[in-house]
Amino acid sequence: MPIHPAYGQVAALFAAVVVLIAGNGLLSTLVPLSGAKNGFSAVSIGLIASAYFGGMFIGCIAAPRIVARAGHIRAFAAMAAVAAATALAHPLIIDPWAWALIRATTGFCFAGLYATIESWVQDKADNVVRGQLLAIYQIVHYIGSAAGQQAIQLGEPSSFALFSGAAAALALSVLPLTFTRAEPPSAPPVPRLRLGWLYRISPVAVIGVFVAGAANGTLWSLAPLFASLSGQGPSGVAAFMTAIILGAAAAQWPIGRLADRMDRRYIMAWAMAVAIAAQALLVVLAPQEPALLLPLGALIGASTLLLYPLSSSHAGDLAGRENLVETSSALLLAYTLGAIIGPTVAAAAMARTAPTALFVHNGAIHLAFLVFVVWRIRQRPPRQQTDP
Repeated sequence: MPIHPAYGQVAALFAAVVVLIAGNGLLSTLVPLSGAKNGFSAVSIGLIASAYFGGMFIGCIAAPRIVARAGHIRAFAAMAAVAAATALAHPLIIDPWAWALIRATTGFCFAGLYATIESWVQDKADNVVRGQLLAIYQIVHYIGSAAGQQAIQLGEPSSFALFSGAAAALALSVLPLTFTRAEPPSAPPVPRLRLGWLYRISPVAVIGVFVAGAANGTLWSLAPLFASLSGQGPSGVAAFMTAIILGAAAAQWPIGRLADRMDRRYIMAWAMAVAIAAQALLVVLAPQEPALLLPLGALIGASTLLLYPLSSSHAGDLAGRENLVETSSALLLAYTLGAIIGPTVAAAAMARTAPTALFVHNGAIHLAFLVFVVWRIRQRPPRQQTDP
């Protein structure tokens, strides 16, 4: 079977993503652990996490204009450079409010980076391979994130060395794109952020990415703190986060292929059912059986982290190629709205009850979304499948 030309058009981009996300993966785990080492409360750590997504929310509004003005490669390089500088700022000012501002700036940069990456991928894909290409993107994303999580064991969480390593990875991510011969997408016109328009086209996609933000943003921000409060050392925290990532990576390709052949909403519903069951088991059993943390973490990653790519593919199917940048930007906006709320609420629940409140919070959100998806399938039954 011939290789679809879209794969060659995104190879350098995916190489850049591995390095970029390795740096961000290290940073996302390092910040809560270092904050706890420096005496920050759980609520402060939750607020710092929400500040990251607050910056990302502002970036969602500005990013389309930056990409339209500078083009994909230059926009990527500028945002990666600023993100590298913010990584170095954490050990220089040990204060929760300063860290919140630093993380907000990082979030702004990653809104631009994700908008650049995802509009590039969507531009090179068509409906035949969109799910597969986005699945590969997610796998590449998780490979980078897993590498970053393992790097947490190379030094003390509060040390300057690990922050420097994260900054170096963010800066080096620019190199693959500077040497690629593949043509980036043409600089798009400045789009409008039409979240209401996208919701009318695909309510499930918009609510799906909002739920992904509220739950996955919370998971990335507070799961390292959960593992630490559950008695895990740096190696245990890295192992738990890596289990989540590897579970997600293992599920992406088969689920992406399956989702290209049937209504994606069915896949979302089944993924949410598995996520609810896995999180309930973790809440009930993991405190007494710590050995279950890793397999349950992998199952949570394999189910919950499918939601964003499935929702993105579903929106891309319905919105049309001419609206790709607007679609990606609107989805990121919905994601960040959820992610601004989720970490603060979950952190407050963890502070008042127990570390497992993180998964009670996420499980409740996934249950609500499962009900919504089933209702939408009844309102708009799947269209008859046709051969591509």
